[in-house]
Amino acid sequence: MSTGESPDTAVAELRDQLATLSEALVEMRNQNRLLSTKIERVDATAARSAQGLDQFETALGVLADRMAENTGAATVTDTSPNTPEPSATAATAPGGRGVDQIDMEVLLDWVIANIGEWAQRKLPRSATSTANGAICWCSQWYEHPEAVTVLWSLRRAWLEAVVQPGAAMATYFRDYFYPLFGTLSNSAGPFYACTPETHDPDAKFIPVVPAILIP
Repeated sequence: MSTGESPDTAVAELRDQLATLSEALVEMRNQNRLLSTKIERVDATAARSAQGLDQFETALGVLADRMAENTGAATVTDTSPNTPEPSATAATAPGGRGVDQIDMEVLLDWVIANIGEWAQRKLPRSATSTANGAICWCSQWYEHPEAVTVLWSLRRAWLEAVVQPGAAMATYFRDYFYPLFGTLSNSAGPFYACTPETHDPDAKFIPVVPAILIP
């Protein structure tokens, strides 16, 4: 406290400093929570990717073994000198355009800003009920491949609409946001077994691998 400064003024200054420190602490906690969420997402995604690669490698091994068994039954092709060799054609992407890669950090920030801090929905009152119009949602939505792909598509549509004049954003909400968000959050969507607070790690995927390839 400086000389000549009244006690009330000093107390007021201390209160202002305390308020400033409290705001900074809240911001640091928010940043720490966001960072922790990103770290958990990266760890879980890496584990799921490793498991998927192991399963894919096993399926490829089974397929390679069966192809090798069938090699002896293949018909012999004509190798006479007058038979032209087939020409190889290089595969090129249409228009030479690259594949749109999903950036999970970018998507996480977009979902937080455009859904988590914007959209308001009726959430279930219990962990097992979605009655009375309550939606299905998962606290770890980034662990659901279908949800990630749909939300990335929504972000792309939003990027196109947000810079357009007139009714572009209204069209985005009508044709993209509400239909797709409704599909994600209904009882038959990818979050059917999760809650806004918990994630079900035993997600059930639609079986598409032929049974003959499963060891």
